[in-house]
Amino acid sequence: AGASAAASLSQAGVNVVLVDMESQCGYHTTGRSAATFVGSYGNHDIRGLSAASRAFLSSPPEGFSTSPLLSSRGALFVADETRIEELEAHITDPFNVGLLDVLDAGDARKLCPKLNPEEIAIAAFEPGSADIDVNALLQGYLAQFRNAGGKLVTKAGVTNLFRQGGTWTVDTCAGKFSTPLIINASGAWADEVGSLAGCTPIGLVPKRRTALTFDPKLETSSWPLTISVDESWYFRPEGGGLLISPADETPCEPCDVQPDEMDIAICIERIERFTSMKVDKLTSKRAGLRSFVFDKSPVVGFAYDVEGFFWLAAQGGYGIQTAPAIAELCTSLILHREVPVSLIAHGINTENLSPLRLRV
Repeated sequence: AGASAAASLSQAGVNVVLVDMESQCGYHTTGRSAATFVGSYGNHDIRGLSAASRAFLSSPPEGFSTSPLLSSRGALFVADETRIEELEAHITDPFNVGLLDVLDAGDARKLCPKLNPEEIAIAAFEPGSADIDVNALLQGYLAQFRNAGGKLVTKAGVTNLFRQGGTWTVDTCAGKFSTPLIINASGAWADEVGSLAGCTPIGLVPKRRTALTFDPKLETSSWPLTISVDESWYFRPEGGGLLISPADETPCEPCDVQPDEMDIAICIERIERFTSMKVDKLTSKRAGLRSFVFDKSPVVGFAYDVEGFFWLAAQGGYGIQTAPAIAELCTSLILHREVPVSLIAHGINTENLSPLRLRV
């Protein structure tokens, strides 16, 4: 979020300093993403932002990346007998019309032959889903930012914020900075940074998500991202193996989060139940924090109670695939420009994303 917004604003002529508390950008959520674009994923606001981001991800500006940002993958949603109505509702959702193909259990196993036929009753396939080269996306934004004159400062965790006479003094571990506007794109730490500025908390809840990999000892590179419709598990090819997750959403304090042994056990049990694979040995374990407010829509807009403070937070698990649209929206709002027609056409409503909706 910080890199994409900083790049967009810098290219619009704004003098921007991007401060990151880590020694490298993307250490937390971005670096631990499952890295897939799924157009039917998330609530109405998320799907609109994703649709508005697709053109950039499919055809980035010349020189943005030396390789494509998207590569074809497909997403397969599956349901057992108890979840048929839930998947049917997902298929018939007006926003998903044209995105999903209905499959029976046999067709689903043609795409993913290790699915357990006793547990899968119906499926839907999103052929337009794609893998995202997250590192290429992040580095592309950082290069745009630097080329437009932006300054990146790492190891610069914010320790204090003070505003006087229309100017913020930002104390960080890398020194002091002065600015008329703070953009709070600090992920799971957004409410902590907001409190330093005197803002009312937005009610941000970071939630742990576990991801494991193992070698299934078979060719899986052509398999789609495969997801239970109730999001209780998913798996997808990664690095010659298979990434698996229990799709956990455990509330957690902002931290360098690590996998929990119970979540690991739950994940293995679910994968072995819904497929015929055996997870004998894990090759890697990781976890990340996906941060939400109550309605699971991002928070993008000026604070209603503190001057010169802009929220860019609560992207949840959708921040990578919505980054182009959110960065464009952020720039329009900060420069007091009209929201681009291309965003409005996808149903993006600034009121739905504004911090004002969270005011009690």
